[in-house]
Amino acid sequence: MVKQSWFFKYLSLAVLFLIVLLATGCALFGPEPLPNQPVTDETKLEPSDPRYVVELLADEELAQIFDSASRTLFAKDFKSVYEGEFDVKTLAEEFDPSEILNILEAHKTYITKIEAFLNDGAKKFYTHPERQNYIVEIQGERKDKIVALAKKINPELSEPEKLYMDYRDFSVAYNTLAGLYYSYIVVMQADHFEKAWKEVLIDTGADTKLVIKDARDYIRAILFELAKGPLTDFSKVREYMTNLLSIGNPTDLLNMADLLKPEPFQLVSVNKMLDAMKWSVMSYLEIGAFENNTSIIDSKGFRKDGKESITTLFAKALEMDECFIAKNELEKPANFGTLKLNGKVPEKVKDVLNEFNKALPNAGKIEFTQEATMSLNNGVNKTEYSYKFGFMLDFRKLYKDSVDLRDNNIGIKKPFFDTIFASADAFNGFTHRLANGQLTNEDVSLIITNLPFIVLSIDPNNPSVGLRFQLNNNGNLNDPAAKIEFILNVKYTEVMPEISSAVKTFVIREGLKQKLEEMLKANQK
Repeated sequence: MVKQSWFFKYLSLAVLFLIVLLATGCALFGPEPLPNQPVTDETKLEPSDPRYVVELLADEELAQIFDSASRTLFAKDFKSVYEGEFDVKTLAEEFDPSEILNILEAHKTYITKIEAFLNDGAKKFYTHPERQNYIVEIQGERKDKIVALAKKINPELSEPEKLYMDYRDFSVAYNTLAGLYYSYIVVMQADHFEKAWKEVLIDTGADTKLVIKDARDYIRAILFELAKGPLTDFSKVREYMTNLLSIGNPTDLLNMADLLKPEPFQLVSVNKMLDAMKWSVMSYLEIGAFENNTSIIDSKGFRKDGKESITTLFAKALEMDECFIAKNELEKPANFGTLKLNGKVPEKVKDVLNEFNKALPNAGKIEFTQEATMSLNNGVNKTEYSYKFGFMLDFRKLYKDSVDLRDNNIGIKKPFFDTIFASADAFNGFTHRLANGQLTNEDVSLIITNLPFIVLSIDPNNPSVGLRFQLNNNGNLNDPAAKIEFILNVKYTEVMPEISSAVKTFVIREGLKQKLEEMLKANQK
């Protein structure tokens, strides 16, 4: 019995040890090696495999996207985009972000493939300790397609006997693909905001996709009533405003959540986006280290073992004497002037990236600040003003599954409306004082207390006027997750008349436009 008891005791311990070994194998022995078998025509690649990046590079849709982008955005051919000789269109006059959306929407299946790879294969690669020593051969049709892409730049390029992908290639490809994917996400959100604005002020359809219909109707009614001038019925304005404020909670604050439907303005997978930013920044720094590794890279940036990698292939297509992606760039001056990053002016590009690398994906925050002077020209005189600029991203608060873009400080509290819409005298008096730079202390208090995005001071020793926009952290106006502000150290009387005039013109124009549309509809009936 003693021997049998001894046997089962040690058998139990052995089983327990095996269970622990299987559960913690990666921790004990490190992660399994990255797949480095040659990529052949028989190789079936999945998004969970880091080598899937070869599949995406060899996909004809990537070349189509670049061709469309070079024609639409830069009005140049494929070769000129790579050589950096294109002239970007004038942003204000010719460039339309919807052009990017149109290009990428036509390749939505390819964008979905990129997304799957970013969430799986790329994560596996960038969390592996041996990633900088990685190299894999590319063969067959995929090799031919990548070489063909390089030959679009230089048709005279000689095809290499063998083609490889190393750490630098993977990282350059990753940043290209991640840039495409997140460009799509950003322009899609921008498109939603633009269309929401049009739904409020222009579209007259019965249904709305982005804006809460009742909110749109009440805003239009208010604008139309105010556009009547002396004939404005302020009891109707107050009624419409009360109804508008009652759409959502809290009922004493009009904000974007009262106006916009939630789904289109949810930025999803923000934590994954911040992971991608981390890997982009980290990989650029590591490319610099890779190119400084004299056991792998020679003095010209090419591989010492003579193997042709994707990066060196494209360098030869561009007829470059050297093949450095990051080594020299990281040592260049940051040229930030007086702009500070986390309290100090960075000297080199690598200093900027190191700050981001420390903060991402959820370890800290990045804050740009600047105090300087600028010139404003009103057509007659040129005046110098001092200003403060600030931009902050707190990755600790932004690292979550989704961020509601409506949760911001752009809002107006109910007491502001109660005061200025109390009567015709109240409204006309306030707008007159605002337009003529005669705001009273009560007016200023009303503004800064009830408009969280306005910065205003009439202190003669420290006057200021500016704007502050922020994403709130879970609805808390006093706890920003992201913030941008611009404050002029100037009396508001020097800048407000022009702003007030523009606002008044806008209100009248939009009110009359709505009335004209209603009259046209009535005539059509």
